[in-house]
Amino acid sequence: MSEKFASTLPQSKESEMMVLGCMLTSSSALSVAADALTEEDFYFPEHKPIFFSLKLAFTSEKPADVHLIAENLKSRGKYQEAGGVAYLTTLVQFVGTSAYVEEYVDIVKKKAILRQMINAAKETEKKALAQPDDVYSALDEAQEVFFKISQKANATVGIEMKDILSGVKATTQLPYLKELQERQEYYHKHDGNHPLITGISTGFYDLDKISNGLSPSNLIIIAGRPSMGKTAIALNIAQHVAVEQNVPVGVFSLEMMAEELLHRVICSQAEVESEKIKTGSLDGYEYQKVVEAVNRLKEHSMIIDDQPGLKITDLRARARRMKEVFGIGFLVIDYLQLLSGSKGYYNSDNRQNEISEISRMLKNLARELEIPILCGSQLSRKVEERAGHRPMLSDLRESGSIEQDADIVMLMFRRDYYNPNDKPGMAEVIVAKNRHGQVGDIQLTFRKKFAQFKNYIPDATLDAPQDSDRSNRSAFSAFTP
Repeated sequence: MSEKFASTLPQSKESEMMVLGCMLTSSSALSVAADALTEEDFYFPEHKPIFFSLKLAFTSEKPADVHLIAENLKSRGKYQEAGGVAYLTTLVQFVGTSAYVEEYVDIVKKKAILRQMINAAKETEKKALAQPDDVYSALDEAQEVFFKISQKANATVGIEMKDILSGVKATTQLPYLKELQERQEYYHKHDGNHPLITGISTGFYDLDKISNGLSPSNLIIIAGRPSMGKTAIALNIAQHVAVEQNVPVGVFSLEMMAEELLHRVICSQAEVESEKIKTGSLDGYEYQKVVEAVNRLKEHSMIIDDQPGLKITDLRARARRMKEVFGIGFLVIDYLQLLSGSKGYYNSDNRQNEISEISRMLKNLARELEIPILCGSQLSRKVEERAGHRPMLSDLRESGSIEQDADIVMLMFRRDYYNPNDKPGMAEVIVAKNRHGQVGDIQLTFRKKFAQFKNYIPDATLDAPQDSDRSNRSAFSAFTP
């Protein structure tokens, strides 16, 4: 690094001196600065070892004054580098008041972040000038570096328990006892049938009860054999989150085009058969339902990316962009085995490693964006060979790391797929893994002609017409061209 460039790097010697001087003269300032800063946040070489000794004293619960810090510097061979006792005395004399230590710390921290940004930009420029073969992988690495700087900059040093209990730093901004009271009221109002959950509701009551909803930073895998309905249920959940919860949803459709996926969403939302919409063979009432569904969907945000053959690095970059531009709170990926690894090659020998990399990076993405990610996955053919065809965790195709990385694994099972007379119209969601709660089986109703799953209601006839005696007048009563 040239002397000219070094001299222009963001730094504030006075603020660094103020922080160290406050730490030497005030135990409360020592606590504040030791928690908020690291040795690397200091720009000047003589300040780094002094801060290290001060922080060591704080963590060891030992006093920190000029004499003791000077002795520590001597024992570590850093005495001359730090300027000796003379410079420590200068710091003590230089400091004004420790009451403003938070402001001094903030200045030091901001200057350090700017230097990190400059260094990251120079490293990115260096890699770009080398013209790498895999441009998108290099782009993903650059985005990841800056994202980490952002995470580190916004990191907190911890939250006091009393601040959460009082509601000052609670997620809901409510005092704990007030929130508990509201939960009680909600529970008794609904007779316990609609549990209060902390995550985003899936729209399926029994599934919400087991999973506690879709929690931020969770990777949820929904797996099944082809035609079991994993895409349908993923879209049903996405539709419920977008329309009923009013949360922007991102969808990566690696198998279907955006228009095909939207067609399925409209079929489910309007409860009109797919073939009738495709051929236009609708009566007035069905047409009205489609119009209402379309108008309702227009009021909510669902972003569909149907680019095929994505690498995991491409997907992560696009997902970050979705988060930045649209503020998505939930992401659906259909489905995992259609993604390729960062290196973009495939053969039978390295596919397991590739899938492991993909599942690990999806989990990291959920944590980065702090949103739940629902990802479809294929099951192996072992299911077809097993008596009863009931899936299990070991059937996850191509890698056991999917099971390891996922917070929740759900397996789709429809008996009538194998035997049309075995529980027709019924489906099971087997919650085979739940890192944060219980496991179990969920019963759902599957309405194939609408590609729609519904909560199971015993003896209910869900496919019965909602109004068997409808006239043209009633059919168009809510229609607006």
